[in-house]
Amino acid sequence: MTTTEHMGMPTTATGDNATARASRAVLGTGAVLVWNDVAAPGREQFYVWHDKEHIPERLALPGFRRGRRYARPGHSPEWLTMYEADDLGVVTSPAYLARLNAPTPATTRTLPHFRNTSRAVCRLVSSTGSSMGGHVLALRLDVLPAQSAAMCRHLDTIAFPRAMAAAGVVACHLYAADDAASRVDTAESSTRAFDVPSWVVLVEATTLAAADRARADVDDGELRHLDVRVRADAAAYSLEICRLAA
Repeated sequence: MTTTEHMGMPTTATGDNATARASRAVLGTGAVLVWNDVAAPGREQFYVWHDKEHIPERLALPGFRRGRRYARPGHSPEWLTMYEADDLGVVTSPAYLARLNAPTPATTRTLPHFRNTSRAVCRLVSSTGSSMGGHVLALRLDVLPAQSAAMCRHLDTIAFPRAMAAAGVVACHLYAADDAASRVDTAESSTRAFDVPSWVVLVEATTLAAADRARADVDDGELRHLDVRVRADAAAYSLEICRLAA
């Protein structure tokens, strides 16, 4: 997958071939990414709700393709959840917003236990690789708008190919958050505080060690030269659950 320039912002050149998209490591070009901790009294409740209700509920919405949850015990934030969708329109659609404005009783009981939450409604900017890994390095990035195109070029042409050359790394993705869509006021969003990362890098790997090592290939001197801020709580996570839409 390549990137093209449009008004200073790279956009993904995916085409309209759904089969071609499905053959890659990601399913579609839209995503919702959520990082969070859960307060101790709500941990068991979180697993019951997320595994048996929340993920199936999201994947029942039109255009949602796959839900994944990763964990890094002892790290904060401990969990990373990823919902993949056909495109950005799906994760900003009236059907999705209606669901966010009609939380189930279990959702209403569980979300107040969330802590240290980030949430980003995203579009895919760049992706390479054709396999899903059982581990993922997740980096949340902030960069000045004037430097965003240069950052994307560096990641797409230098950092991602370098990471992909390492043993165990099977895919790299760059997502751009839609800030307005991420911050839409809904019944669910009002239950917890959260921040919105501007950009997200995900590196998928077959071992946790490979995911950890990939940070040196991505978070390099050129990013710092471009004044890209990588959050200090970046981490590699391991897959807990993966579910496809029916």
